[in-house]
Formats: sequence, structure tokens, C-alpha cells
Amino acid sequence: MHTPLSTEHQKHIERAARTGSRIAFVLVGLIVLTVALIVWQHFGMEKVLELSPTSGPVAEMVAIDDRAQQGASVAKLTRTADALVIDCDLRFKFQYPYCGYQFTLSRNDKGIDLSAYDSITFDMSYDGPGNHAVRLFVHNFEPGLSTLDDYMSQKVSEVDFELPAQGTMTIPVSIVRIARWWTDVRKTPLLNTDTRIDNVTAIDLVIGSAQTAGHHRVTLRSIKFHGKLIRQNRLLLILVAIWIFCALTWLAYALARYRAQLRSSSSRLISLTQLNNALELETRELAGQVYTDSLTGALNREGLRDALINKWQYRGRHSDQIAVVFIDLDHFKRVNDTHGHATGDEVLRAFATGVQREIRSSDKLVRWGGEEFLIVCLGTGRAEAQGLAEKLRAAMQNQTWPCGLQMTASFGVTALTAGEDIGEAIKRADGALYHAKSSGRNCVQVA
Repeated sequence: MHTPLSTEHQKHIERAARTGSRIAFVLVGLIVLTVALIVWQHFGMEKVLELSPTSGPVAEMVAIDDRAQQGASVAKLTRTADALVIDCDLRFKFQYPYCGYQFTLSRNDKGIDLSAYDSITFDMSYDGPGNHAVRLFVHNFEPGLSTLDDYMSQKVSEVDFELPAQGTMTIPVSIVRIARWWTDVRKTPLLNTDTRIDNVTAIDLVIGSAQTAGHHRVTLRSIKFHGKLIRQNRLLLILVAIWIFCALTWLAYALARYRAQLRSSSSRLISLTQLNNALELETRELAGQVYTDSLTGALNREGLRDALINKWQYRGRHSDQIAVVFIDLDHFKRVNDTHGHATGDEVLRAFATGVQREIRSSDKLVRWGGEEFLIVCLGTGRAEAQGLAEKLRAAMQNQTWPCGLQMTASFGVTALTAGEDIGEAIKRADGALYHAKSSGRNCVQVA
């Protein structure tokens, strides 16, 4: 047999289910995003920088040859709709004869960053004697090393390759290295001999050697730098950062949620504690009602028994002196008959309240039945109990009563003798009370 779940428990289960669904959704989303970005980075995410007659960030395109170094080679540039054609007559006057292209990308110290590209594709054809070797020079302006008034102060990196028969060649950017001849000529410090292509202002593409004199024709359709919009290592860092961010966000959310649950649990605990205290108080009150008279608040007979047995423990703890005062309200039946039972109840309450004001905290007022009351006084002798009775009798004459009544009472007083049971003393006090009533009421009699 299953116990039904509480509404709060059901809500907690539903919240946990929704939270689990959200976690699963986010986790699946992150996995899909990660896989998609990695696949896209591998097969796509391409960026291309093209240098051609019709495209590219080129400030100027010119033909160059070795006449600037007192050589005799002559290069002539011809532009067509889709190519740059150089006709070059290589002659053996300069030690290293050459002809080629020069692409000026910037006329100041702000060049183009080519370090983010992975490969270079040359779409060109070469007609002429020799092995068709091609050399690429990259000029990089490096602050602190290069100056605008000295073109050769810009760091030169290079790569040599032989153009294949089909005329298209792709090389990785990583094989481009600092030109040793440049570091030797410039006497460059060792710490500045690293390859840098992050601020390129010019690119030269040349042909020629001492063994290839004659007429050469080079047709260049484009130079393309290929790269990724986001490099693989950077993409992985981004993905790791996204995962960490989501994890931290979830942890922060979970922490805030757990704190809220803790506050809610603490609040519920406080409420339960208060409720428990209230229930304990109510239990004590209910237990008290078992031992007290509901009308007057005085003890009933069971309350007197409990007080004597469980609380007072008078034998051996207190003096053996115990006095009993038996009280009966005079002509109380007349009050009920004349003014009604409600007034009678008010009289009883007023009497009990007046007595409680006059007796000690150790004295116990007991409603014995109807209009009869009993006062049990610990550590009290017969004479002291008689004085208490006289005091109560006098106080009743000065007390204000409902409906302007004037109430009196008869008192029977006795004290326990050594080893006597309290029941015997109560009977003796009851006899003294009967004697007081038969003696005209409103008096105290001692047994």
C-alpha cells in the first residue's frame, strides 16, 4: 500500500524533473555546438586574401629587376583582364640576376597581418629556360627595428620553390623563414632574427639565377593567402571557455537554488519549531486542563493528587506540617435560583480569583465540588491556617461581587498529625466546616 505524496513533495519532484530536462537540453546543445564548430572549422570557416589584377589590398603593383643593383636584366609588366604578365630578359651582369613583381600593400608603417593565414596558393605559369624556380619575399615593418626612410630596414622573410608544370603551387606559411642574407647585411641582433609577418607592407615575387639567362615570361593570375576565420587552437580555447562558463553559470544557479532551498528549509524548520512549541504548549495546556477546573482555574481533585504525589513530594522534602482549609460559599444555591447559573459561575470565578491573590504560591486551591473549595498549605500549622482562613473571610467582605451581591463563606480548618493520611485530614476539616455552617455561617471553625 503506497502512501500518497504530499503536495510539496510532488512540487519538489516536478521542479527536479524540469531542472534535469533543462540540464539535458543545455548539455545536448553544447555538444552539438562543439561538434558543429569543430567540423565547420575543419571543412569550412575559410578566409582568403587575394592579390590579383582585380582584387586585393594593393596600393601599387610594379615590375622589378636587378638594374637597381647595377645589373642588366630588364622586366616589362603587361596587364591583361585576368593576369599580370612579365617579360624578363635575364642578363649576367649582376651576381644574382632577377626579374619579378612587387606588390606594395602599405605606404606607411601600418601593414597587413598575414600571420593568421595557413597557406599560400600561386596561380601562375612560367615560360623560359632553366628549372623555373620562384622566390617569395615578404617585407614586414617592425617597430623599433624598421624605419620609413629605409626600405631595407623592414624585416625580410623568404621561401623558394619550383613552379610545377601545371602552374599552380600551394605552400604552407610555416615554411617562410627570415632571410639570412638580410640578417647578415643588416647585422641584426639575434633576438630580432625571428620570422615576423604580422605587419607586411610589401610582397616580392621574383625569378632568376645565374644559370637561367635568356628570355622568360611569367603570367601571374593570383596569389591567395588561405586561413581560417578562427584558428583551431583558438576555437578550442573558445569552446573550453564556453563549457567553463556554462559550468560556472550552472554552479552559480545551483548554489543560489540550494541557498534558496536552505532558506526555505530554515524557514520551514522555524515554522515547524514554532508549531512544535505551540503544540507542546497546547499539550501542556490540555494536560493542565485535566488537572484544573475549567470554570475557576483552581485544581480539581485529580490535580490535587498530582500536585501531592508528583510535584510537592512533601514527605522528607518539606516540613511534615500540612494544613487543610475547607471552604463553602454561604447560600450559594440562593444565588443560582435568584440570579441564574451564569451569575453563579461569575461568583465562583470571583471567589477563586480573590483566594489566589491571598494565598502563597506553595498553597494549592482546589475546587472540591459545586461551591466547595479546599486549600492545602505545606509547611503550615493549625494556627497559621486559622489565620489564613480569617484573612480570607475578611477579604470576602471587602470584595466586589457580581450583581452587587454580598457573599460570605464558612471555613473548616485542621492540620495533619504525624503519619496521618491527608484524606483523614480532609474529612476532619469537612467536619469543622459543617460545624461552622451550623453555627451560623461566615465563621471559621478549627478541628
